[in-house]
Amino acid sequence: MEVGKDRGPGVRVPPPLIFLFYIFLSYILHSYIPLPLAWPAFTDSVALCFIVSGIGIAGISAVQFWRAKTHIEPWQPATALITTGIFSYSRNPIYLSFILITIGLGCYLKSVWVIVSAIPAAFSVYKWVIIKEEAYLEQKFGENFREYKIQVRRWL
Repeated sequence: MEVGKDRGPGVRVPPPLIFLFYIFLSYILHSYIPLPLAWPAFTDSVALCFIVSGIGIAGISAVQFWRAKTHIEPWQPATALITTGIFSYSRNPIYLSFILITIGLGCYLKSVWVIVSAIPAAFSVYKWVIIKEEAYLEQKFGENFREYKIQVRRWL
């Protein structure tokens, strides 16, 4: 990579917006073709667990980006490769947190559609974001990133 030419991975759509788009679409679908979640009263507790876990994972990840002094935004250039802490378990803990939050919202809203929306959202993030990020990181960090990919799974 040429010095001064680093423009990041070329991601065009912020991943949170991708998840919000699918949540919104699925909730509209739920209002026209209800597919309610038939769980007992503890569904709200399950929802809370998913949402709090997702927010916690995102928060821990954000702190690691801040400590490494690199951009959390996937359209910005990376200045460091984070491979420790939560990133030693998942290469994409923030996207994993979005999945958990989406499932939690689906449980809270009692909507199977919202829960299922996590699947196309995750697939879209993979196609539109992760593929670009990984190609960029491999180009920028070379063998260090290739070793990291071998040692740590993409999601879990």
